Amino acid sequence: MNRTAFAIAGAMTCLAVASAALAQQQSGAVGSGPPEDVSLEVTVGPEGPSLSQSEFRLAHGGYYRFNLVCPTDVENEAGISFHAPELMENVHIRIVSVADPDSDDEINFHMQGLNFRSIDCEGLGASARFSFHPMRAGTYPFTVTDSAEPPNEASGEVIVE
Repeated sequence: MNRTAFAIAGAMTCLAVASAALAQQQSGAVGSGPPEDVSLEVTVGPEGPSLSQSEFRLAHGGYYRFNLVCPTDVENEAGISFHAPELMENVHIRIVSVADPDSDDEINFHMQGLNFRSIDCEGLGASARFSFHPMRAGTYPFTVTDSAEPPNEASGEVIVE
């Protein structure tokens, strides 16, 4: 009886440890399953773009979905641009999506590792997202600029550990 209880307790401990490991991205292990959502919300004021956060910490090889939430109070051709060229050169892009702000409709581009250079948000409340695996550790800057002359800029960094 004690051996059975010990075996069951051991099995339950192993399941608990495995579940905890799956709940976190681990550096160096290519992620699987659904991507972990990471969001950057951009607003635009008189001084230019403002970011909901300026630093993201990601695990090398993890699987993430970066959600760029564009400003809702800009007119067409007065939007913002998101640039992260060094990050894009060091990730494996899976899917790029563009969402219609007035519906649940979305367009998905299955990239299979190809890169893009920037995301421009023009119009009211559009959003874009991309799913990716960070493939190299490092610190990668990103910038968000508006369409003023000269452009105003907000910046941050993605740290891949």
